[in-house]
Amino acid sequence: MSDASQGREWTDDPETFTGALDDLKSEGCLLLVLESAGSDASSAGCRRMLGDDTVDDRRRLFVLTDTEARTHQGVRTADHGTTQRAVAYRTAARNAVAASTNADEVPTTTVRTDLDDLADTVESEVAALAPADGFEAGQLRVCLDALDELLADTDLLDVLQFTKRLREAVTDANGIAHVHVGTHVPGIAVEGLLPQFDAVVEVADDDDPRQRWHLPDESLSTRWIEL
Repeated sequence: MSDASQGREWTDDPETFTGALDDLKSEGCLLLVLESAGSDASSAGCRRMLGDDTVDDRRRLFVLTDTEARTHQGVRTADHGTTQRAVAYRTAARNAVAASTNADEVPTTTVRTDLDDLADTVESEVAALAPADGFEAGQLRVCLDALDELLADTDLLDVLQFTKRLREAVTDANGIAHVHVGTHVPGIAVEGLLPQFDAVVEVADDDDPRQRWHLPDESLSTRWIEL
């Protein structure tokens, strides 16, 4: 990760980081997951960010933009207390393959137009997932599988606007969303979107799956942590 905040004092104090992370979980947040293609660490990190099924009434939304993948790494058969939905972005211009969510019971809405309609659909699906008495903090988990695809096919300003709307939809519900992007994506494109994200999570599996977190607003980074 390139440091766009050079000159600031950064800390990796565990207690400070834990407090900042608790704030993100309670207020809602959007996370950028920086990964290598096909990384085992990416799959492990995704599953963790989606939350476990032991929490009563978990709600998950998968936003599927990867035109090459036929399945999504994070979708799994949910326990009885978990509700899952998916949105697949499959425009004709992108020559997309048919998408599967791995779990046949996950209702999937397909968007075939543009990012404005994708954002509209995400907002509608979040509303459809909402419990009658509203979301509890962290109850909603959202995953977007491939920001790379949007950056490759769409103007950066359009992707920025979509990211803003995704963030608003999730944080208004006090949810936690994470967006996957490959390390091969040009840094200038990613850095243009960084202000929309509360944290950047690097994942790697050179030896063992591991992650480290960067919270720019708090000038916080962690050491590598095993997944």
